[in-house]
Order: sequence, then structure tokens, then C-alpha cells
Amino acid sequence: MLLWTIQPYCVYELLRLKGIYRCNPELSSFLDTEEFVNAYDWISKKMKEKIGNPPEGVKYPVWAYYCVEGEHKRPDMRKFAFKVDKKSVLLEIEIPDSDVLLTDHTLWHCTLNDSINYEANYIDDISDEEWERLTEMEEDYYNSLSKENQRLYKEKSWEKVICSKKHNLKYVQATFWELKKSQIRKVWVLKK
Repeated sequence: MLLWTIQPYCVYELLRLKGIYRCNPELSSFLDTEEFVNAYDWISKKMKEKIGNPPEGVKYPVWAYYCVEGEHKRPDMRKFAFKVDKKSVLLEIEIPDSDVLLTDHTLWHCTLNDSINYEANYIDDISDEEWERLTEMEEDYYNSLSKENQRLYKEKSWEKVICSKKHNLKYVQATFWELKKSQIRKVWVLKK
């Protein structure tokens, strides 16, 4: 599967030196809040179910893009959402399909923010008023549950974040356990 990942330049140097990169939680700007840790724990659990256990000592995935702006293409680093703060690299990589879990980038934010992925999100041509009414009903139901059942309900709602190549989505992200130097096809160095 052809993917694109944006990494700090030090990750690229590590890949060149050691030939492999696995997520280093200390380099992740997202693993400093409880909600984000919960989301990463959940995606790791789903990866274990779908693609197998991680290598020894690996807890969290490496992230990449599969689809950008509705197309299977590399991110345009000139666009706001992809700007970098320091020297980074954009790597075009080839990872076996069996080693990758795809997720809807937009709906992933429900998971990342530890919120419900509402059923109303999946109704085509819904008005804002109808969306509000349906989400309020679902929220009322959710609030009637015990804390444990709330957690289970919320995590079940996140299942729809997982997608496949066949889904017609604007942004699709990919997670995998490790990146090998041999999987790199192209490199672009990005500077602030």
C-alpha cells in the first residue's frame, strides 16, 4: 500500500542509521493528555485485532496518510493543515496491506477527543436541525447509562472510524507498527 508519512527529521536520520523506526511516544505531541492516550490505546487494540500484535516493546503505531482531499496522493505541504514547525521529512512509503489499519481522519477526532461518534454522522443529506435533534437523543440515551456502559457504548461508536480502501472519504489515515528503511520510496525534506 502506497502511503505518505510526515516525520521529524530525527526519525529519518534514525531510519537511515538503524534501518527501522517504531513509534517513540516521547516524540509524539499527542501523547500528553489522558484523552489522547485513551485514543491511542484504543487504536492499538484495534490494530492488534486486525493486523496482529506489535513487535516486542512497541505500544503505539506510526501514522501516515492514504487519502488526501479525496484522492490517493501525497499531502501538499504548502497547505495549512500539513505545515511543519521544524525541519521534517515527507516520506513516500510502501507498506504491505496486511500490516496497515485505515481510519477516517475526520471521524478519528471523535476518538481522539474521547467523544461519541454519533449515528447521525452517517445519515446522508441531513439538516443541521435534524442532526442536532438526533444527537441530543443519542446523548440522552448515553447519559442514562452507567459509567462502564458509557465507555463501552462510546468505544463501540468508534468502530465506524475504521475504514477500507473502498470507502470514498476525503481524508484517510493509516497506522502500522513499524517503518523500515527498505519501505521508503521517496523523501522530501521540509523546512519551516
